[in-house]
Amino acid sequence: MIARSKFGESSPQFESLTGRLRAFLVRCNELASLGRNEIDDIARELNLSTSDFHALAREPGFPELLRRRLVHAGLAEDALAVSHGDVLRDLQRVCGLCQVKARCAADLKREKRASPMKYCPNEQTLRALSREADCARAGPAIDVAQSTHAGNVVSITIAHPEKAST
Repeated sequence: MIARSKFGESSPQFESLTGRLRAFLVRCNELASLGRNEIDDIARELNLSTSDFHALAREPGFPELLRRRLVHAGLAEDALAVSHGDVLRDLQRVCGLCQVKARCAADLKREKRASPMKYCPNEQTLRALSREADCARAGPAIDVAQSTHAGNVVSITIAHPEKAST
């Protein structure tokens, strides 16, 4: 049954569903045209297992969810790609394989800013990156420069001194 309005046009929900179905079929056809060795090579180049590669190819929508999670954490994807490219790739892989995308999407749609700590497998990494970015923006609180006699450089940064505990 096709969902049609009284004017003969299909509904936005139906169009969205058919668009996603078309995109899924295109991805399946592209993968089906590749040989096993080609798929293995692509997965290896992306530092993924072949099964993870197939799972990511089947699951659309995670890049936007991750982008929005990064924004909520106060992180810029472009800057993260430069400073922590390997971490960003891992965040993308974990997000793409996540089993709770629907809950994440619903939280982001409601602009829920509360921590998804209970369900997001990337949340601890996002928090650590956010703290690091906060520290970098605040600047160092103590910085002992390396001298000719010192073997190490000590740098201590506290982003929120009022939150620091003793």
